[in-house]
Amino acid sequence: MHRLIPIATSVIALAAGPAMAADASARMTYDVYVGGLRMLEVTSGVSLGSDRYAVDLSAHVVGIAATFSDWRSNVQSSGALQGPQVRPARNVVERINGDDARTTTITFLGGGRMDVEIVPSKKPKRAQTIPPEQLVHAVDPLSGVVSILQALHVGAAACKGQVPVFDGRRLYRADLADGGTVMLQKADQGMYGGETQRCTLTLTPMVGDFNFGDERRTTKPTEYFQRSSRVSDERVIETWLASPGGGLPAVPVRIQSESPWGLVVVHLRAAQAGAS
Repeated sequence: MHRLIPIATSVIALAAGPAMAADASARMTYDVYVGGLRMLEVTSGVSLGSDRYAVDLSAHVVGIAATFSDWRSNVQSSGALQGPQVRPARNVVERINGDDARTTTITFLGGGRMDVEIVPSKKPKRAQTIPPEQLVHAVDPLSGVVSILQALHVGAAACKGQVPVFDGRRLYRADLADGGTVMLQKADQGMYGGETQRCTLTLTPMVGDFNFGDERRTTKPTEYFQRSSRVSDERVIETWLASPGGGLPAVPVRIQSESPWGLVVVHLRAAQAGAS
């Protein structure tokens, strides 16, 4: 189960899209299905101001997965907005599995310098190992989603180009491609069907620690996404964005990606105004 979690959380990070209007807030509830089974419930709240943003995400296992795991996670990100650009300041990720809990805090110091604190840590705190020049424009995963939707908000190219994404241990290259306007058929598990904007995100592991302790260690950064180094390093994530109605702004209404455990699909189940 714990090898599935990194894949699922990579996908559900996209579910934390903010309301695309200044001084607005929204809260969304998502269900994550893996191989056709409901495995995770995700709630995401966001406050988006004229020059600041704050976003949070909470996830926990449900259904059959909850019979053998009580894994849950809480994530918070905040920073500054400057036109279509985001300037992350702080990212906190808390992962809890039974009595085992770990919190990773990234403080963005500017110029590609990061302070990363892991509590509790099995190893002494190390100096930054990824060169700062590779992290100059890096964002945490939630702030990366804010950057996509903030660009939509100000009328800039939203799903285009490359974004470096840093999660405290690993650096990825996120390549964005605009899939245009498409009609999305309403699924029984979701609340929305209709016109959407499709965005394709390709994540490529670059540098960092991609090993999780339960596989043969390798210098190839493949294990975060795959069970074997014989398969591709890249992961492609498709997302569909639209307003779910009721005067709410556009948010991700469906997200999906392939995984070794089957198709991962994230459905928007509920959305309302207000971050709490």
